[in-house]
Amino acid sequence: MAGGSFRPPSSFWQYWALAGMLVLTAAFWWGVHGLTLFHTQRPTNQVADGLLRFSLLFLTPAFIVTWAAAAWLRRRVGDSGYWQMLGLVAVMWGAAILVTWILTNPSGV
Repeated sequence: MAGGSFRPPSSFWQYWALAGMLVLTAAFWWGVHGLTLFHTQRPTNQVADGLLRFSLLFLTPAFIVTWAAAAWLRRRVGDSGYWQMLGLVAVMWGAAILVTWILTNPSGV
């Protein structure tokens, strides 16, 4: 391979694997912590309870499916479109987790 590049034409899958480490770790953490929160100290605030249920039942699976369906989505929306979609789902997921965390822990701990 004289003069050829050893690097693939797109580094999409390298970034996808790095993002996967964050996505799967965060989703696992919230799945365990959120479910524990749901079973042990159920929020009395309706907003917190609704956000907790919504983030566990809808946003966390959507986050994982968006990450896992990268090959299918990449063909349809392109590299930058995929990262925008994953980023949008990640921001919605993170905001729901943050607001739920703030509402269920009024002491700020």
